[in-house]
Amino acid sequence: MGTKPDRRKAAGTAATLIGGSAEIMDFLIPLWGGIELGVAPSAIGALVAVELVVSVIARPISGWLVDTRVRTTVAAAGAVLYAVSCVGYALATSLPLALAAAVVGGMGGAFFWIAVRAIVAESLDRDSGSLAGLLSSEALGSWFFWIPAMVLLPLTGFSGVFGILAVACLFAAVLLFRVPKFLAPPQEEPPNGFRGDGKRLAPLLLIALMTAVAEAGVSLLLLLHLQKALELEVYQIALIYLPGGIVLTVMPRVLHRFVERRGRRTGYVLASVASALTAAGLAFTPSPLVIAALWVLTSASWAILLPIQRAVVAEVSGHRVGRGMSLLTNSEMLGAAAGSLLAGLLYDGGSWQLSCLIFAGIILSGTVLGPLALTKLGVRDRPAADLAAVIND
Repeated sequence: MGTKPDRRKAAGTAATLIGGSAEIMDFLIPLWGGIELGVAPSAIGALVAVELVVSVIARPISGWLVDTRVRTTVAAAGAVLYAVSCVGYALATSLPLALAAAVVGGMGGAFFWIAVRAIVAESLDRDSGSLAGLLSSEALGSWFFWIPAMVLLPLTGFSGVFGILAVACLFAAVLLFRVPKFLAPPQEEPPNGFRGDGKRLAPLLLIALMTAVAEAGVSLLLLLHLQKALELEVYQIALIYLPGGIVLTVMPRVLHRFVERRGRRTGYVLASVASALTAAGLAFTPSPLVIAALWVLTSASWAILLPIQRAVVAEVSGHRVGRGMSLLTNSEMLGAAAGSLLAGLLYDGGSWQLSCLIFAGIILSGTVLGPLALTKLGVRDRPAADLAAVIND
């Protein structure tokens, strides 16, 4: 029978591989659609939207599977679907084939990420910072894959890079399949539907959605600013984001120790203030170096907020941690979609300063709404070392 360290180690390594692959795919697919397929921007938007919508729809199914089946198998299936999606993009010669690959990728993301986060949450009894460690693993893949992908792209083309990413995803699946499985799947809870769990988690889901709206909006505004106003090349933009990616890799564990000492509510307030300062700072159109420093601040805020939200969901959801994680990630994804749309509309409206300040205000509301949500949920302010005993009670 597999041990929790076996499962967590495999999940962390797989998260690095899948996280890096997904990040590169998200960056390359719009470029590939315009260059290789020659489709219009509206079609590229539809391609991205299809994957998002499918992932949102599939998450309730993923949550049910994670709560009623062997979790490493569910995660491995998600990794395989990711690999199939990469192969689909590599071989696609038309928009319908690309859309099919997007559908498979959306399903893979739903299955993989919910299962992996639930697996790592099993270790909260001995390591209250295990979800912070998983965030580090995800972030490591996101920036570590970047340089090899950019080097290989001129040599192998888009199809070659997609094929290599498919191999990385299959390797992640093998790691998860090789973990010895528990003799029985996780205990199934009485079926009371998403409505009851959604109502119980509503305070946190609302603040997660609002945060995602603002963070996605700021991210898009920054990208548009770097591309259009500063006219930077792709590699220059990557260098601006790189320090933030490194911070998101090395800081979650460090900042979790701060949260353990000072409490989740204090962490939520400080992270919200830091992220709001970034959004407000962008209103003054700073230089690339200042932008890189501001993005480090935002990355540090994510390193605090994301583990808090995921650990709270695991604590409140009990045996239905898969269902709770699916509700949380759907809130984040829907918020990100709304934030991206709002950012585009605000940017087209021509008021850069107003756009940044609006998002800064939304983020700053987390200093009040975040602690209030944690209070309403009745969770402990300081992460408990025996949290899994609470989860499994």
